Amino acid sequence: MYLVYLGESGNTGNSLNDPNQPHHVHVGLLVHESQSISITGEFNALCRRHFGRPLGEPGTPTELRPADLYQGRGAFTSWPPARRNELIQDCLSIMIRRETPLIASYVNKQELAQARESGDGTDSLWQNPSQITMSKFLFALNMFVDELNMTVMDSSQLMEDSWPIANFAMVVAGDGRSVEPRFMTEFLKSSDGEDSTAVLGNFCFVGAEHSVGTQLANMCAYFARRWFQKPDDSHPYFDALRDGKVVQVIYRVQL
Repeated sequence: MYLVYLGESGNTGNSLNDPNQPHHVHVGLLVHESQSISITGEFNALCRRHFGRPLGEPGTPTELRPADLYQGRGAFTSWPPARRNELIQDCLSIMIRRETPLIASYVNKQELAQARESGDGTDSLWQNPSQITMSKFLFALNMFVDELNMTVMDSSQLMEDSWPIANFAMVVAGDGRSVEPRFMTEFLKSSDGEDSTAVLGNFCFVGAEHSVGTQLANMCAYFARRWFQKPDDSHPYFDALRDGKVVQVIYRVQL
């Protein structure tokens, strides 16, 4: 089974008018259950190396917030850029060494606002940017897991009416974020989700401070959003994820 850790960036609630965050992004980091313990152990070890003690203890943050780390805010105000860069690179290397698959879905909020104003009959999907982005993310995830399952089938199995499911995906979302349980139900009832067989039917909610996978996914979402916003600029962190075969799918919501 794959634990699909959700990361999010650009969340402005129902507002579509923030020029500093023109995109809403969801990513999913696919960690096979056999890798989850080693990833957690490596992350905890690098945090002890950089902070001198585990996260959550006095003098350390409870979690790594990518915007604070990148911009030198909060717990990282006194850290010089080189020190912050080293911590970011160490975190990204956890995924790059394993080629941990990442799926990204995003929506341009201005395009969403324009589509909402035009009123083409799909308003139920447009209550907020997260809802429609999550729907498309789950669609992309279902397609990706289908492909994973196909790789372990022989030719006779591919010809059968129903395929044996070798890999399942459980989506893990952080507490207090904009992912609502009803999003999964709506997806599974939609035309995109009615054939979904390998994506389990409920989200698992775990706060980011208790989930290494979620913290790493949030970091990926943050650097992905910066790339979506200004793709012509230099983005060494996103480039490292893409060149390291971590970024597997980028799905832009078409409106």
